[in-house]
Amino acid sequence: MKMVKSLLLGSAAGLVAVAGAQAADLPVKAKAVEYVKICSAYGAGYYYIPGTDTCIKIGGYARFDTYVNAVGTFNPAIASPAGTAFSGPGVANFGYPFKDADDSDYLTRVRGVVDFDARTATDYGTLRSYVRFGAEWNSQSGANAGPSSGVYFERAFIQFSGFTFGYTQSFFDTGLNYMLTTPYAGSNTWTTLAAYTAQFGNGFSATLSLEDAANRTTGVQLAGSTTQPIIGTSSVGSGLGYTNYQAGQQAPDIVANLRIDQAWGSAQLSGALHQVQVTAPLYAGFYPGLEASDSWGWAVGGTVEFKLPFIAAGDSIFFQAGYAEGAANYLGLSGTAQGRSVGVGSIDLSQVGTGIYGNGAFYTVADAVGTSLWGDYSLTKGWSIQGQFRHYWTPGLRSSIYGGYVSYEVPDNIVAAFDFNLWQVGVNTVWSPVKNLDIAAEALYTKVDGSTPLGYYSSVTPSGGNTYSLVGGSTDIWSGGVRVQRNF
Repeated sequence: MKMVKSLLLGSAAGLVAVAGAQAADLPVKAKAVEYVKICSAYGAGYYYIPGTDTCIKIGGYARFDTYVNAVGTFNPAIASPAGTAFSGPGVANFGYPFKDADDSDYLTRVRGVVDFDARTATDYGTLRSYVRFGAEWNSQSGANAGPSSGVYFERAFIQFSGFTFGYTQSFFDTGLNYMLTTPYAGSNTWTTLAAYTAQFGNGFSATLSLEDAANRTTGVQLAGSTTQPIIGTSSVGSGLGYTNYQAGQQAPDIVANLRIDQAWGSAQLSGALHQVQVTAPLYAGFYPGLEASDSWGWAVGGTVEFKLPFIAAGDSIFFQAGYAEGAANYLGLSGTAQGRSVGVGSIDLSQVGTGIYGNGAFYTVADAVGTSLWGDYSLTKGWSIQGQFRHYWTPGLRSSIYGGYVSYEVPDNIVAAFDFNLWQVGVNTVWSPVKNLDIAAEALYTKVDGSTPLGYYSSVTPSGGNTYSLVGGSTDIWSGGVRVQRNF
């Protein structure tokens, strides 16, 4: 009996041990999954980052562009930022502003961009950070260069309690633009800044901004071309520019605006102070970089936009005007939001016998120019005006028209040939067969017009000698292209 009892107890213990082992192997009930929740506080497309009180929206686009007589983004081959259009992928003896058979008539670009908009509610208002960047492929990456890919950077800024810090649209501008291109008439520049915006209610606000001058500085011209682009000779230099006596930055641009946003549209009045730093030239008895002087340029601008729903839903029109002295980039003149031009024009080259002949126009763009052999200088000045109208034929089909004019003047005691006027007219049509897909085409006409024929004008070299620069003339160009873009 005793043996039977021991056997039963041992068997029971074994069964309990086996049952315990099997129970340990059974799946344990998982913790509740924290699903991504919709955040409705900031509009459509925002979600809470799991485990946080921060809402984030992720977007971007994939884009295909092709340009004719232009470079990205639809910048006509008429200014120094479009220099790639003047330098082919091969020999490329003649750089900007010279056009020859080596240059490409069309270029392509593919760009992919992603953006992140993160917002958190705090006791001091919304804390926002925004980043937009991507990559692009270009069929020609630069002078004497073939295709390549690279990184594209657009925005990165923080906003908190009225403050903005980072790289974004200048507060001098509104950023309004219905065209695919960035027009030459009117300021539209991105830059690094630190700003404060005060909200007064009913759509009224005011901003004071300290902005990096790098994208606004067009240089100081105290000498003529450093190459020999001479009309009617057997040799032409690699480009036509000027010796830049711009000294290093000492102060940011000081920008302020007053703005109103209402149901009828918006309006903004803005002003800017821009320091012009000049390093003394060698021919005036100074070693460049050891002595410098400065003055302050300035600019004022105004923009007003009217919404026109009584014509069609989404219709609107805006006008922009500005005046500047010693701050040429505030007039526009670059065709890009991320750079500035130091010259406008285009010279078509041809060869007759052993001579090289040119026809067209070229003018330098600077914040200041020299007025004597002793390094004296004066500020340039000018004004600009533009208007754009956008009309929706149907919810999926819209068109825009644009017209703009810029007048640039050097001081009265400088040869009048350096003054010029630039005007543009353009039109585009965008078809959106489905939501977030745009198929667009744009055509643009640009005219550079001066009062003096293209010719050979004397100027001073960096060492004080005499040389000649090709300047003056008039020219025009048709440009445009096609875009296909899918936003997400």
